[in-house]
Amino acid sequence: MPKKRAKSKSSKRGAAPRKNGRSSATKAAQRPSAAREAASGQAPAKPARSARSEPNASEDRKDWEIQSIFHFTVNATNFERSLAFYQAIGFQLLRDNRDAIWPDYVAGNFGMKKAQGRGALLAIDSGPLHTRLDLIEWLEPAYDAPPDKPWSERVPRIIALRTRNVHKAYEELSAKGIQFITPPRNMDPSSGIVGVMLCRDPDGLLVEFIEYEPGLLGSRVTHLAKRE
Repeated sequence: MPKKRAKSKSSKRGAAPRKNGRSSATKAAQRPSAAREAASGQAPAKPARSARSEPNASEDRKDWEIQSIFHFTVNATNFERSLAFYQAIGFQLLRDNRDAIWPDYVAGNFGMKKAQGRGALLAIDSGPLHTRLDLIEWLEPAYDAPPDKPWSERVPRIIALRTRNVHKAYEELSAKGIQFITPPRNMDPSSGIVGVMLCRDPDGLLVEFIEYEPGLLGSRVTHLAKRE
């Protein structure tokens, strides 16, 4: 009588049965462990939620968002003089509105009784998300007279322009007649500023040209003393 072949232990204790062609051991190897995630500084990945559990997937998305600063307004007492200044320092004229009569709703938007002015829209570049400068010489109401104080005693109004090669900009703009308060300064290297200089537009607004170290989004301040 033939002997029955004994089943090997390996057949009982072998790899776990495969499901959909992949073993649980393979899946486990592909999942990063919590220790590995912690060592890499990454937050553990959240398990993906199925579309069935989210009948309305748009609930996690905002219905609106701010994409960029579209423009900021610079007031001028002499439109032509200020337009020439901003074009000289590198702004492009996108739209000349100096002769356009503003519709009545503009005053309403601003909460004003009347609003009329001579304006122009300028920009560093013409891309849709590039910040624009809205230059306005006000006709109604008239532009308020500045306070009777020297510049050194007034709270300044400032716009800052991130600039590549501030020192070269100083040379070229000075040759065009732009007067700077000081030559470019090499600030404390701990701040990350490569160079900075300021001039005034025809109505006294400070225009700052600033150059940072590559990849730096703003001045470092952790080394500065703190108020108590």
